[in-house]
Amino acid sequence: MPYTKEQLKNNEHYERVIEAARREQVATFVKEERDFVASGSNAAATQTLRMKTGEFVSIPEIEDDATQKVVIPNKTYYVTEDADKFIDKEIKELLNNNPVTTLTVSEFFEEYEKLRDVISTEGDRDSHRYIVDTSKTYINTEDDEIAKLRKRLQDEIDRLLSIQTKLQETIQESADDAAVDAKFAEYQAEMLRYPNTDVAYTRAEWDDKGQPVAAEGNGHPKLRFERQAMGNHKGKTDLKTDIKCTYYGYGRKKNKKLRKGNGPVIISVKALGDPTISYEWVDPGTGLSVKAAHGKKGSNFSGENTATLTVNMPGKYKNSWGPVVKCKIKDGSGETTSQAVDISRRAIRARS
Repeated sequence: MPYTKEQLKNNEHYERVIEAARREQVATFVKEERDFVASGSNAAATQTLRMKTGEFVSIPEIEDDATQKVVIPNKTYYVTEDADKFIDKEIKELLNNNPVTTLTVSEFFEEYEKLRDVISTEGDRDSHRYIVDTSKTYINTEDDEIAKLRKRLQDEIDRLLSIQTKLQETIQESADDAAVDAKFAEYQAEMLRYPNTDVAYTRAEWDDKGQPVAAEGNGHPKLRFERQAMGNHKGKTDLKTDIKCTYYGYGRKKNKKLRKGNGPVIISVKALGDPTISYEWVDPGTGLSVKAAHGKKGSNFSGENTATLTVNMPGKYKNSWGPVVKCKIKDGSGETTSQAVDISRRAIRARS
């Protein structure tokens, strides 16, 4: 599309064309003035500067020059009734008496076809270069195919830049991960200084806890018993590893009754370990769970998978028995077993 006047004001190429025409205009005047002086003509007879077609040419840069002044003689005339017959009232000095006919666009191209072979290729004016450069200010000279190619190239550049950015991010992430891996390996090695109290966190746990440095307490407690397995009859505070249950009566032994306060038996441990720590009360002889090891009598056990085991002693001697139990604790680092607790029974001859 042609440029608007507002767009041409800021068009660098258009400004260069105008400036070149201006310089040529001034140069033409200077040359003619020098020729005039060299000819020895009377300076008082200096002609005003005009185009070949007769129009007066005003040049701001040399406005004080004599050629830039139009002299209108101040004459006194005696006006009579016949004055209009011999006084010329028209101002011919400022008008072109022989105006040039303006060419139409069609006529311009007809003339161009006649002259194009003799027009100079290069030059500030009167050249094919001038026509091309001037025309560029009115039209978009970029070919559609070139525009499409430019867009494809730009799209490819953008795609490659995106790939480059992702690669840089991946490289940086890999470097960051390697640095964190090295830091975790150092933490694990340093935690070996606390073998009796702590076990290093797993990588996920270490990350969740803010990647702490190695120190006592900055890991899971080592799997161990704070207090070994001990117990007593319910309600008694003195803990033992050998607990006796008494059955009394005067009749046959098998019918003796469990003394009041001798049941149930409560056995417990206190242990430390990682969050996966688990408990299992087992029979020391078989290693089986107390319920599995004692068959039908296994129903007398409860809490066999907790830190506290409850053993309900039968009400008569004939149904009772004396089990021995241990507590096995386990976590991510391994397992260990407590000392044994022996529950024994006795029968006495007594009324109560």
